[in-house]
Amino acid sequence: MLYVAIVLFALVSTVLAVLVFENLLNDVPLSIIVWQPHISLGLLLLLAFALGALMLYILSAVSAWQDRLELKRLRLRVAELEQAAANASTAPLPGAAVPMPGMTTPDISDMPTQH
Repeated sequence: MLYVAIVLFALVSTVLAVLVFENLLNDVPLSIIVWQPHISLGLLLLLAFALGALMLYILSAVSAWQDRLELKRLRLRVAELEQAAANASTAPLPGAAVPMPGMTTPDISDMPTQH
């Protein structure tokens, strides 16, 4: 899976580099509210790609942080349950076996069948 990611990264980087170099000399007007700079299309593509990558990194980091907190909470819960299981007595419960709900009083499981 790592090799697939490396190959995809190389392909996307190559396509981006080709797009940037082909469009480096083409100026386009960019309108941001009241500011209207003329930026080359290649730099605009590179900027858009970099901002998208930055947003993906930030979202991934937040998700990883949340997963780490959840994992810590679950590990504490497992330790608590293991401690409770170690402290619980392993002796059988007092009293007779409790019949299953809906079972009639004579146990028919040991009666011969009529085949």
